[in-house]
Amino acid sequence: MKPPSLRRRLLLSLVLINAGVFGFLAFLLVGDQALAEAEGEARRARLVRQFSARFSQSYQPEDVGRLGRMLDWPLWSEFKEALIIDDSFVAAGELVVPVGSVIFPNGSRHRAPGFPLQEIQQAVYSAAEGDEPVTVASGLAMPLITTQRTPKLSARGYVWGGVFVRMPELPEPMALGMSLLLSSGAATLVAAGLIYFLLGHSIVRPVEQVAAAVESFGAGQNPALPTTVNSKEVADLVASLRGMMDRIRGFQAELEREVQAATDRAKQAERHASRQDRLAAMGTLAAGLAHEINSPLAGAMQGLESLREDAVSDRAKTYGELVQEALERMAYLVQRLLRLAPARVEAGRCVVQQAARDLPTFLASRLQRHRLVLDLPEEPLWVNGSVSDLFPVFLNLVQNALDALDDQGPEFSGEIRIQGRKGLDGKIEILVQDNGPGVEESFLPHMFEPFKTTKDVGRGTGLGLALVHATIGQLGGETAARNRPQGGLEIQLKLPPPAASTEEGPGEA
Repeated sequence: MKPPSLRRRLLLSLVLINAGVFGFLAFLLVGDQALAEAEGEARRARLVRQFSARFSQSYQPEDVGRLGRMLDWPLWSEFKEALIIDDSFVAAGELVVPVGSVIFPNGSRHRAPGFPLQEIQQAVYSAAEGDEPVTVASGLAMPLITTQRTPKLSARGYVWGGVFVRMPELPEPMALGMSLLLSSGAATLVAAGLIYFLLGHSIVRPVEQVAAAVESFGAGQNPALPTTVNSKEVADLVASLRGMMDRIRGFQAELEREVQAATDRAKQAERHASRQDRLAAMGTLAAGLAHEINSPLAGAMQGLESLREDAVSDRAKTYGELVQEALERMAYLVQRLLRLAPARVEAGRCVVQQAARDLPTFLASRLQRHRLVLDLPEEPLWVNGSVSDLFPVFLNLVQNALDALDDQGPEFSGEIRIQGRKGLDGKIEILVQDNGPGVEESFLPHMFEPFKTTKDVGRGTGLGLALVHATIGQLGGETAARNRPQGGLEIQLKLPPPAASTEEGPGEA
């Protein structure tokens, strides 16, 4: 069963508290009123008994008229009104007039205005005639009896005076409106104090802590939320806020990682673009120089051919052959430089396996100590380009790896592995790996630049990897290099596949 909400609990608590306070106050008021009335009645009954016992006796003749002894009675002050009539009475028409004196034991200042003296005197006379107390004016009238014979005879003796007392009034009940007002005020104060305490302890204080935590969290700090609360609603709020803060922290961390990754990718792309621009500029410059060299070189070779035909001495023929060899080497370098210039590759498509299958045969003389593994899948890997474009790429990369393996010494037997697979982005990824020494990390960003080489002078021109980069770029692909963790160098080639409509067609003949 779902517990009631805080609002309902507070409302129910307020109703119950008010009802309890009202009931308790009403109980106290009713009890006090009943007790006061009971005490008043008991007091009046006691006074009546003591009054009757004191004045119902028959006085001896020598005690008649000794009012001093009567005034010494200590209970006079407990009555509201008191009256002593000395001597007998005479009737004057309908009025009864005492012959002697009338004394007020409590003094005349205690007598209320409009005191019914004649009515009380008549009651005392009637009490003397009937020989029993008479109730009059909210009081009690009683004759004074003596054993001496007087003109007025009572059943117990002779009347010589009378006494009247008015009993003290009972406490008046408190007005109902005042009682309700006092009860409501007390209930409201108690309820307000209790609710203030409950709200402050259960809601206000935790909410203030939550607000301070939210403000601190918004300022980038790591605040602590309240761990102990007495309200389910506030506990749920704190738990939800803690979960939200954890998710925000997770989002922030993920965003920071994404920003860092995007920044790294942007920097890498910027470096790659800068390198591409630099390589393109250097290729264009090298090709321009090659064009400039090619024309005079062709003239020099043609002139040399004429001179060799006219040569007679052996010395002239020998130097002619040396010059011819040097010029042919220059022509070879010029042709390689011309390939660095932006150009159109051959149109078509081919299978990677087909472009790499002749490498072991072509390099058989260099693979006597080393091993070339073609780790390619059976499924054809189609790419844009032709075999005549890709075969020189693979040849340059394998020859470069063989040079690095040969530098390890005559006893070293290395391995070169060519792997191929189709990536998640649909591009064909080709890896050329070796287990040689690798290269310096500082040299990796410059590996594909023209004339950059780690080989000794005379062993390399620094154009092989530059030609690889230029060819792959013309095919719409990408090149990258890295040192393998287990040792050696890895060259990565990424080539786009041909259009889907032609991927299943026949390969290049």
